Amino acid sequence: MTRKLTFSGIVQGIGFRPTARRLATSLGIKGQVKNTGGSVELLITSNEKALGIFVERLISLFEIKNYTNEIVDEAEFDSFEIVSSENDSKTPFITPDLATCKECEAELKDKNNRRYNHAFISCVNCGPRYTVINTLPYDRENITMEKFPLCNDCQSEYRAIYGRRSHAQTIACNTCGPKTNITIEQAVKILKDGNVLAVKDIGGYHLACDVKSNQAVNKIRNIKGRYKKPFAVMFCDIEEIEEYCTVNDKERELLQSSARPIVLLEKKKDFDKEVCGDSDYIGAFLPCNPIQIMLLEKCSPLVMTSANITSQPIITDDEEIKKLGVDILSHDREILTPLDDSVLQLNGGKIQFIRRARGYVPLAIPIAKKAKCDTLCMGGDLKSVFAFHRDGYVFLSQYFGDLEDADVFEAYKNNIKRFSDLHGFKAEKIVGDLHPNYYSSNLFKLNHKIQHHKAHIASVIAEHRLSSTVLGFAYDGTGYGDDAAIWGSETFLFDGKEFTRVNHLDYTKFLASDEISKNADLALACYTRSNELINKAIDTDVNTVMSSSMGRLFDAVSALLDICHYNTYEGECACKLESIAKKSKKPYILDITNNPVDILNQIKEALNKAAKEDLALGFHYLICDIICNTAAKANKKYGVNQIALSGGVFNNRILTSLTIDKLEKNGFKVYMNELVPCGDGGIALGQAFIASLEE
Repeated sequence: MTRKLTFSGIVQGIGFRPTARRLATSLGIKGQVKNTGGSVELLITSNEKALGIFVERLISLFEIKNYTNEIVDEAEFDSFEIVSSENDSKTPFITPDLATCKECEAELKDKNNRRYNHAFISCVNCGPRYTVINTLPYDRENITMEKFPLCNDCQSEYRAIYGRRSHAQTIACNTCGPKTNITIEQAVKILKDGNVLAVKDIGGYHLACDVKSNQAVNKIRNIKGRYKKPFAVMFCDIEEIEEYCTVNDKERELLQSSARPIVLLEKKKDFDKEVCGDSDYIGAFLPCNPIQIMLLEKCSPLVMTSANITSQPIITDDEEIKKLGVDILSHDREILTPLDDSVLQLNGGKIQFIRRARGYVPLAIPIAKKAKCDTLCMGGDLKSVFAFHRDGYVFLSQYFGDLEDADVFEAYKNNIKRFSDLHGFKAEKIVGDLHPNYYSSNLFKLNHKIQHHKAHIASVIAEHRLSSTVLGFAYDGTGYGDDAAIWGSETFLFDGKEFTRVNHLDYTKFLASDEISKNADLALACYTRSNELINKAIDTDVNTVMSSSMGRLFDAVSALLDICHYNTYEGECACKLESIAKKSKKPYILDITNNPVDILNQIKEALNKAAKEDLALGFHYLICDIICNTAAKANKKYGVNQIALSGGVFNNRILTSLTIDKLEKNGFKVYMNELVPCGDGGIALGQAFIASLEE
């Protein structure tokens, strides 16, 4: 009897076909396997017992979304072979880029191995995927390795039934693979001499330097125009990270995962101030590719930051990097799409994305709502991320940055096309943010405009597949409201169909300028009416807007306590306010109110009788109490016990931990974003959910 088996899911670029061939051969099954773009198709002849074992093993080894088994016309096979791929119209689940596996790393360091010091070593279990795919199916001729014909030895490994390189599309060796422009030894010397080195990696160039070279660190800051924001640091191994940082089991697992993200860890031992500034954390990560492994083996730790001017996209172009005027370690394998490092932290005991990119994109997120047609979700303009919703899956792009920058907007547009072409998506329906002036909302004609903070809460509901009533708190800096005010401290009741706004901070009249999001003194003056010129503009309604922003309140408290007065990078004032609050052993208790002016007046009146750190912590306790009181009232009135927390303010570890702990002690079930950022990087997921409610 001949059967056709079709497996859909993560089956491209993950070694499914060679695994199926090895397993079939061991079980005496004959037939064939081929990629079909969105799935893998097998024709086999087998007895029922062997077939059952075969299917069960494949499903256990791979992330299968769907599987079909049907009887077809009888066919005869002499063996089990991998045959030429075809393309179909099914949805592909493309594998993200995978860090170098332990086996390849061992070979890389083995002087007796023919791939010793091979800068592009990989196998079916590791190496670039998303960044090198031109088109599907995932075969050598469809990726950027196509220009590097395999030598006889690699060809033999590729065709073999057994071995990690059986049908591994990215394999090569020192003889037939890509080449670097300088040797690793030369690159190491550049770094050890205290110079900056641009390193071409998986998704773009990094700027690297020795953490001990303040001159090189400051040169990178001048190149990027990034004068205070902490830099990420790459370490050679987990033991070295533990010299500098406190690492728990969850954090260790994240650091060593195949995604190799940057993880924000508590400092135990610090570098010079130029590296991480005043931050309590180090953005630590481990090498994810052979070039990084070899560099870090000889000079570690290194500052390793995306090669870009602040607010512009990471550089992928070999000619563009030369304009930065630094030494370059490059190679001749093309990068097809810009892809930054992913950034995560543990917050309230939960994994939290700050930035979702390399290692996670383009993995799909399953949600309970199905789209009736392909829906393009434009996301927002800050921390821009778009998504496509097909069936019950949302496919999110990588992080791009602020669309106000022309290069970022160009990368965003180009990748909408690449993403849709690669997956076979058609934008039959397009949704975006309610803001009338967002670039993302004006690129295409929208079928539906979705309010920013409702999308925040919807993103939590979507990823946790919540049903029945949910009370959601969306706290951030800015978002265009239904009433044309600037929202940012919103509480919504979701009844399964609609979002009803039930609470927020009292409105304050602000000057309507981008400066308000940077200048904490300006925000404070708008709240307290302490500047004559600003008062005049507000009283005469010269370019003003009503706002309920929680982010601006954090800024104002930071300025009032003389902690930080200006955001040189997003969230700087709030981060430093949190840092000071951590030093307190006893919070100064403030009266609960929704009026920001009352909150600031309470703090001002206590300046002479309480320590700065106690007032800072007391403010965090106050915001937690506002949330918990609102939740208690909603529970009494509506019977709701599911709470969703989203928005950039919930990157704050003190506030989030306090809030989750207190809500759970009062019987609430608390959910927050764990698969997407709680900031604007998760907006597109929420848009997909809300758009599907209409269908």
